[in-house]
Amino acid sequence: MDTNLNNQNDYNEDSHDKKDKRSFLASSLVTVLLIFIFAVASVVSYLPIRNSFYPVEENTKAYLESNDFVYNLSRLTRNLQQSVNETNDGYDDGYDDRYVSVESVKYRVNHLESEGLASIDGVDSTENIMEEDTVERTFLSNMSDTTESALQKEIKDSLFYMRAKFDENGNPEIETSLGSKFNKDIFINRLTYSNEESIEQYTNLEMLYIVPQDFEKHNDVFTFSMKNQIIFPNYAMLIVAIGAVGILILIIGGFAVPYSAQSKMAISKMFNKMFLELKFIVWGAFVLLCAGIGSMINSYNHYGYDIGNFIYDVDPYFYLVGIILTSILYLLIYLSTVYLKYIYHTGFKKGLIDNSFFGKILLYCIRRVRSAIKGLIQIDLRQDNYRRLVGLVGVNLLAIVILGSGRFWGFILAIVYSLFIFKYLLRVFDKAKDLNDASAQVAEGNFEISLDEDMGVLSPMAKNLNNINKGFQLAVDKEIKSQRMKSELISNVSHDLKTPLTSIITYVDLLKGEEIDPEIQKGYIDILDKKSQRLKVLIEDLFEASKATSGNVELHLEKIDVIALFRQTLGELEEKINDSTLQMKINTPEDKVICELDGKRTYRIFENIMGNIFKYALQNSRVYIDIIENEKEVSFIFKNISAYEMNFDATEITERFTRGDQARSTEGSGLGLSIAKSFIELQRGTLKIIIDGDLFKLIVIFPKAVES
Repeated sequence: MDTNLNNQNDYNEDSHDKKDKRSFLASSLVTVLLIFIFAVASVVSYLPIRNSFYPVEENTKAYLESNDFVYNLSRLTRNLQQSVNETNDGYDDGYDDRYVSVESVKYRVNHLESEGLASIDGVDSTENIMEEDTVERTFLSNMSDTTESALQKEIKDSLFYMRAKFDENGNPEIETSLGSKFNKDIFINRLTYSNEESIEQYTNLEMLYIVPQDFEKHNDVFTFSMKNQIIFPNYAMLIVAIGAVGILILIIGGFAVPYSAQSKMAISKMFNKMFLELKFIVWGAFVLLCAGIGSMINSYNHYGYDIGNFIYDVDPYFYLVGIILTSILYLLIYLSTVYLKYIYHTGFKKGLIDNSFFGKILLYCIRRVRSAIKGLIQIDLRQDNYRRLVGLVGVNLLAIVILGSGRFWGFILAIVYSLFIFKYLLRVFDKAKDLNDASAQVAEGNFEISLDEDMGVLSPMAKNLNNINKGFQLAVDKEIKSQRMKSELISNVSHDLKTPLTSIITYVDLLKGEEIDPEIQKGYIDILDKKSQRLKVLIEDLFEASKATSGNVELHLEKIDVIALFRQTLGELEEKINDSTLQMKINTPEDKVICELDGKRTYRIFENIMGNIFKYALQNSRVYIDIIENEKEVSFIFKNISAYEMNFDATEITERFTRGDQARSTEGSGLGLSIAKSFIELQRGTLKIIIDGDLFKLIVIFPKAVES
């Protein structure tokens, strides 16, 4: 039945442990899931917030009115001019192939010639005639329909258009839908790449540019420039703001959740126990992951699909990458928040320093340095060994300096110094051999050894070996005394337990008689009760003394008025005091004296001391009790004249089963003062006994409580 019950208990404990593990894992999964949902919400909220604050139409309008658009348009014009005039063999340094495949800006380049001039190869000569004596020939165009009606329609529906017509001297005439918002000076200045070029290379050219309504949907140098101009600082700062708000909410939530629940999560426990360096590695890996993904995005398109386009376009890849990175970031932020709480609850040393590989090394080095400094501070140059050691170090340092500064003579001195060190070490080894031989004799039991104590740094060891004989004799005497006390203890215990036990057995045998007078029977029973109570007190005192001596006593320390406690003890003993012939002379302070003590044990101390006075003080004598206090402690001084000759050592009276009367004629266990001494020392107090003839003086000292 018991086996089945134990098996059932084991099964219940295993089930409980498995249930706890499942609960820890489940709480971790729930936490990760909630963080993932929060990350999804943060990433998804970006686009609606962005469109609310920064509409696409406003972005395009701001870009078309910016100088950056003027720069790009002038570069496109220059590239088209070089293509028309074919002045670049393989194109010079001013040519930029990014403007070859422009789609977001519609353009048409015409060359104006007087009628009757030879046609240029590859150009249709049946173009519209712009003026009566001028022929307009289209050289370059990315427009699908170049008819006049289609052109006018595109201009009407466009976000921007510009016409630049250059005369025979290259002087431009610019017409634009933005009017004064378009910086014509910058446009003209950027048409020449260097001082070697002239505006005359644009002679008789007409440039027409149209920006359609779907401008921002294209992917070329213009849209690339617009997107990068808009995201810094606007879009990028918006993402940072959303992330900062999310992180703030996450940190607040991390601190709001009780640590008792967080510390049980498997993922938090794992992160908290990780070395601090490994945590930094995890964070570093996350940063490298972000940098790697950013690099991949920038190299995705050879033309220029970079992080700016990525943030601007908000395609499915944006959500995929954003959710993954944000989830990891939020999870690391949350775990780091829990780790800060872990440091707070476990302490800075255990939570941070002991949790760090380099922290442990640093702590070890600090301890070693502190130990070395402490050793140096404790060096007493008055002692021969320390003087010799410091002198040896100084000589060695001086020798190294001299040897290092010399050349040929330094080499000679090095040989001499090496011989000196060799000879010195030989002497040390010889003395160490003598010490080893002497210690071997001691190990074999021969304590009659004699060593020369002038051994330099080994002199303390030689002195200790010479003194080992005295120490051994002291140890033998101490062991003999211990054995004697053990024998006396056994004898005293046997005597004190045997006496009431013998009486109990005797009177029980008498009660077995058939014809006993009831009065006599009652007297026997009273004696049995008295002896059994005496035996009970002896056994209880024996156990109490054993526990007190071993320190296996649970103390309930509290701040109490020790003067009031002593008066209470005297009040409890008032009947005994009145029945005795002793005269009590008590001198106590009027104010309270607060000590941190166990009230029950301290009461027992005073009770045992007073009981000892009642038993051993001379009848019709005075007992003096003085209580003296100072800033740090309070002393209880008990003085009485002994009724018995005190021909024993004062230290023996507090041993177990030791009595003041060697005949052991008084009642008592002989444990009173032994128990009192143990209780006093357990409460950081001291007990002193002074014997001067028949005067018995006992002093109890307690430390005062520290004021808070």
